[in-house]
Amino acid sequence: MTGYLAFFQTHRGLLLRIVLGAGFAIVPNPSWAMLFYLAILPGAGLRLARGADWPDDLGARLGVALIFWFTLTTLWDSMAGAHLIWVWNGACTLGLFITALATLREDAAARDKLLMVLIIGGLVNAVLAIGMFLHAPSDRMTGWAETRHPILGASIIGGSVVLATGHMLRGQQRAVMAATIASGLLFIVLTGSRGPLIAIGGALVMLLAALRPRVLAGAALGLMGALGAVFVASPGNLQAAFARAMERGWSNRLEIWDISLGKIAQTPIFGSGPATLLDRPGENFPHNLVLSTWLYSGLIGVMLLLALLAFAARAAWSDADRIMRWTLLALLLHLALSGLTDLSQVTKGPGPMWYILWLPIVLALSAQRADSRL
Repeated sequence: MTGYLAFFQTHRGLLLRIVLGAGFAIVPNPSWAMLFYLAILPGAGLRLARGADWPDDLGARLGVALIFWFTLTTLWDSMAGAHLIWVWNGACTLGLFITALATLREDAAARDKLLMVLIIGGLVNAVLAIGMFLHAPSDRMTGWAETRHPILGASIIGGSVVLATGHMLRGQQRAVMAATIASGLLFIVLTGSRGPLIAIGGALVMLLAALRPRVLAGAALGLMGALGAVFVASPGNLQAAFARAMERGWSNRLEIWDISLGKIAQTPIFGSGPATLLDRPGENFPHNLVLSTWLYSGLIGVMLLLALLAFAARAAWSDADRIMRWTLLALLLHLALSGLTDLSQVTKGPGPMWYILWLPIVLALSAQRADSRL
């Protein structure tokens, strides 16, 4: 056992990169999840059982508290048979959060290596998905592996685009970063997912406005010029494209949120538990990160989530590297905007929420210097 723990301690950064990189490639999900169960979870569990890796700063403890509280809400969840599933989901999320954060804080180079895995993984995944879409076109492109859901997949790839843009601004491996940005943006457009498109747009605007305002101005002028040229050359096609994008309306979001608020009002403080379903066929969760957290874990869960995001932003702001600071802040903004029109339970087993929610938080919290942690 001691030998295994020593091996895990020495190689957990590599194991983490293998597991998270594999999420962009391995299908189906249970196969990828099994890799996490075998490579990360046993070592993480043993170290936590022995008192190692537990964070001692408030920001990270808020993450632990959110996971524990969300898991605790299963005690009053009325859905029969769901309790063990959500306890397991909480254990997996806790293992990822603490192991990833401890690894990145322990090894200064580990974060840069993980960022490259997320960038290259996004590039490979986007190219693969686009290739399959061109071979068999459909109304909305679906991704591959953990990006197969159009909305969640577009949000995952959006995170890779944000990270690649930060590296591009630093002048690192520009050809690879440009390919990641171009393929990632095309991926998001082809999925037809409007929420992720707004999220990546907002994140890139903030990142470029802070670091390269002239590039932002040039990009804005170029986009307007391109749209103007298309309108002059073929106004009907542009209008048809806009009509197709708007024909889904609000995708019933306003109605779903209204139903969600009614359900939340029944147990506003402690929540109804993570297996709770809305009384609406086909749309049984709030499609909003804050409303979902409120429904499942109550106002207590919402306050923990918002406090965690605030501490993550504070940690990102403390990064001494100006480009990395704004890249991490843009990544958190991307998360926040993605959560406006989608996202559900914050604790799940290996899946898209790890890439969309927990990894941006871990990356931000790892940026804070040890002497400035509360």
